[in-house]
Amino acid sequence: LLAAARNCVVLTGAGISTSAGVADFRGPNGVWTAEKKGLPPPDCISFERANPTLTHMALVGLVNSGIVKLVISQNVDGLHMRSGIPRDKLSELHGNLFLETCEVCGWGIFSGF
Repeated sequence: LLAAARNCVVLTGAGISTSAGVADFRGPNGVWTAEKKGLPPPDCISFERANPTLTHMALVGLVNSGIVKLVISQNVDGLHMRSGIPRDKLSELHGNLFLETCEVCGWGIFSGF
């Protein structure tokens, strides 16, 4: 099915990173859900310590093979970029905590881990 598609785009959200130990925000045990209930945030690892998962790496393979043309992420954790997906094949809707970009020339640096 994927190989037969002319243009395949993948949209990811918190579910791809929770298995890396990153907390989600809106789920039943999410950060904002806990905050709304007056509870402390759930235990999780920091974004800096999280590593790309097997799912992240599978997407790298699909992008590198040309099957997936673009990965759109709702996550700010930087795991797609750290997994090796090229910046021109990645759209991070809410930004990336580890990417600093010049507003004048567009040059960027990926750091923080």
